[in-house]
Amino acid sequence: MLIHSILSTAIAIAVCSSSLQGAEASAASKALKGSDFAATIAEGATFVKFYSPECKHSQKLAPTWEKLAVEHKDWQRTKGFKLAEVNCLANADVCEDNDIVSYPTMQYYKGKSVTKYTKERTTEAMNEFVAAMAAEYINVPNNVSADEVGEVKVNALGKVVVLDLESYDRRTKFGPWLIEYYAPWCGHCKALAPIYEQLAEAMKDKVNVAKVDCTQNEDICRRERIRGYPTIKLHQHGQSIEFKKQRSVEGMSEFALGAIVPSVKPITASELKDITDKNDVTFVYIHDSKTSPEITALIEKQSQIYYEQATICSSDDAELARHLSVSGTGLVALKNNRQYPYTGSLTDASAVQAWIAETKTPLVTTLTNESTGPVLSQPGWIALGLFDPSNQNTVAARRELIETAQKYHDTLEERILIGGKPFRFAILDATRWENYVRGAFNLDQKDLPAVLVINSREEIFYPYALDGRRVPVSQEALLTYIADIESGVLVPKSMLSAAQKVFRYLQGRVRIATRFSGEHPMIAMFIGSAFVLAIMRRLGTKKTDEEEKKEGESKDIKQD
Repeated sequence: MLIHSILSTAIAIAVCSSSLQGAEASAASKALKGSDFAATIAEGATFVKFYSPECKHSQKLAPTWEKLAVEHKDWQRTKGFKLAEVNCLANADVCEDNDIVSYPTMQYYKGKSVTKYTKERTTEAMNEFVAAMAAEYINVPNNVSADEVGEVKVNALGKVVVLDLESYDRRTKFGPWLIEYYAPWCGHCKALAPIYEQLAEAMKDKVNVAKVDCTQNEDICRRERIRGYPTIKLHQHGQSIEFKKQRSVEGMSEFALGAIVPSVKPITASELKDITDKNDVTFVYIHDSKTSPEITALIEKQSQIYYEQATICSSDDAELARHLSVSGTGLVALKNNRQYPYTGSLTDASAVQAWIAETKTPLVTTLTNESTGPVLSQPGWIALGLFDPSNQNTVAARRELIETAQKYHDTLEERILIGGKPFRFAILDATRWENYVRGAFNLDQKDLPAVLVINSREEIFYPYALDGRRVPVSQEALLTYIADIESGVLVPKSMLSAAQKVFRYLQGRVRIATRFSGEHPMIAMFIGSAFVLAIMRRLGTKKTDEEEKKEGESKDIKQD
């Protein structure tokens, strides 16, 4: 062992081309010995320089390393990242254990991971390497705030970061993070894996990309309310947004990049009606030359937090300000055919965020491709507006449905709740879902706009009013229709045709038989064998009867 250490040291010195001058240990990085090397690299992340004080290359590197260590001396406290060094002449065993064969050698340690530094030994190159590694493996102590850490380079390596219970909260406080919550046995997760790796490369320097194994980190996934695998969420500013579209590199990239930049849309008074007609809820931020930049930055941040959840517009149009009764600076929500002003302080970020979260849900929700299935499959009754966006009567019909919903909720305490739950109200683009509308409700495009009360879970709906005709899309007619449903004077109709009912029945019988076979395989085998045997006997009996008939005919012929 001693001879091997001496030989290793001799080879390293030869490779280095030794000099008479010495290279002192850096004052800002920790000098490690055999007794504390393992304990030091086991905690956080450590960039280690292995050197010889007699090596001219080590001597040349010394001032660069000193500068690097001094510039990042606070990183151990704020990022869990530190620089250290080993004098291989004094600690040959440490250098041998780490396979050091030349001086100087620099290696990065994080847990069991070891990365050898192979780039140029310049301040710029080493700074870039250190910044990338700190961003990749940042591990901030609990007593350090996000503000103290300073700028953190985002996804510096273009790789998927594996997060666990120990690293999740510390690392995701610095956004943005696109995180996949998965299970190793999940087929969809396995199919997504190579696509997700490509996404991480595409998001290099833009968005952190990570994944969490929910089978190993149940507490995290329970807290994030993960209901299926894979679930993908974008985290930033202490909030998360779930990605629900096609899981392609392009789709996920567009979603992530859209969420990390402010999406406040500048508008004028002439554009307001068109925007409010297209959106269930519109937030309008009014400002002027006296408005504080701090408030504008706060509103822009809200547009990132509520990306794809809320439409936030801004305007310095005096005409629009007068229309919304705002003087100077203000924030107004337009929904349910009404105006809701924010009355708190616009410099209070938490208050503004809480108000937007509370206000962003409308009484009547316009369903999208992603939300249609989940909303309609929920238990309970929905007053569903079936509209054609291109129809000139749709705007008026939408307004009537919203007023109906408003009146319904205003009188909720007086109403009879079917199943103990109030009606929900929604709008569906019936042109996009034409086949569903025709098959389930027997409605054609010429019948639009229409409103029906449906229960998708039970596959029933109320097609007509008490007079046997379709319900006109007006507040009075719709409230009467709902009241008649609540009182039980109307009879629901199935969404299924006769053929569909037969198919469902047979499908149910097959499902029951399959389940029984799985739970009682021996009994199922016995019943199946008995059934086959009975058929074979029946066929055998028929064959015998035919043979007897032929034999009888043969005897008659002989007698003749």
